[in-house]
Amino acid sequence: MSVPRKPANHATSARSRPPRLPTREVRRRIWEQACELVADDDNRDIAGVLANRFHTSERVITLCVVSEGMRHERVAATLRIGVLRALESARTVAANSDVSQIA
Repeated sequence: MSVPRKPANHATSARSRPPRLPTREVRRRIWEQACELVADDDNRDIAGVLANRFHTSERVITLCVVSEGMRHERVAATLRIGVLRALESARTVAANSDVSQIA
């Protein structure tokens, strides 16, 4: 008589891997096409449409759009900070040159 096996617990059960993201170039094309769909006021589900176009899952499309969006936010924030610092420097230089011209 054989002893029945214990059921698998969480440590030994099969794990689902997060999906692999496409290459940078493909992620950029997914982002561009998602932006075009939004700009065209397309009412279809963007992830579903792009998943069919790129032959991948909606989850991968969503991850690509979110990661590219976050990257663009970081770039925009960096540019905004740079512009604000340049304006501050220009104001400082302008204020100092006005003071030196008066003296």
